[in-house]
Amino acid sequence: MDGGGTATTVMAAGLHGDLVKSFRLGPLNINGQSREAAEHTLTDLKRELEASGMNMSECRGICIGAAGISNRDTADLLTRYLKEQGMQGVIRLVGDHETALAGALKEPAGVILIAGTGSICYGINESGAKFRAGGYGHIIDDAGSAYAIGRDILKAVVRSSDGRQGQTLLKEITFRYLKMDSLEDLITWLYQPGRSKKEIAALAPLLEEGIREKDPASAGILDHCGEELTELAGAVLTHFQSPVPLVVSGSVLMKNDEIYRLFCKKAKNKFPQLEIMKMRGEAAQGAVRIILRETAERNGYETIPGN
Repeated sequence: MDGGGTATTVMAAGLHGDLVKSFRLGPLNINGQSREAAEHTLTDLKRELEASGMNMSECRGICIGAAGISNRDTADLLTRYLKEQGMQGVIRLVGDHETALAGALKEPAGVILIAGTGSICYGINESGAKFRAGGYGHIIDDAGSAYAIGRDILKAVVRSSDGRQGQTLLKEITFRYLKMDSLEDLITWLYQPGRSKKEIAALAPLLEEGIREKDPASAGILDHCGEELTELAGAVLTHFQSPVPLVVSGSVLMKNDEIYRLFCKKAKNKFPQLEIMKMRGEAAQGAVRIILRETAERNGYETIPGN
């Protein structure tokens, strides 16, 4: 299961990775949704499986990848909900970065850099050792993320408005996007109760227009983002002795060609033999691979290579 804040993708497979059923359910991110919503999603999971002749009690294992899963209270709650639905097999709860890496690469070894609303880098070496950098939330981290870019755009707007830096097109672009006319309107909007980090992250694509128009402030944000993402990936890549594939994912690296090209240039300057590729595959497929490997190890059978 690839659990998200708005929807969850589910893949049910046989013991050798053969896909039996794929479907979508509601949200499964307790950090961003109510507990009741997550419980409802798992109730729907049982109902959907039973409609296809599958019983939760006969499931050998389930893997759920979701943001914030490292929170012990969240993990305990999801485990309890699953057992209440009849789950008796192996329950594996992992971060969505783990399922994303497993979904991108058929073999376990590799590195993934995710820069969406937040950011994180995660890797597994040939010996199975795991390494992580970032992913500690927007208050203290999320370097190079859409949230960080959106925040830096707003910072450039206010600093330009009060004279701490030169004029920037980002002010005009931001005011036009938010349909406002003054800095006072912007601050009122920004500090309204309930203003979410996703709404700040939604400003990130505005950077593209500033870059096209060769706006100095936009160029500075672009370079800073490239440096931050290179630092994030480098913290994990330094643990690998031999060349390793680096998969990139998330809206910042998948949709902004300027940031992607700059990151590739900076990363390869530090790691010349690095192979960088954009994400292909699905995180839910990665969850299948993770649980197949774990149940195979526990029960002494082998999965089909490549599954």
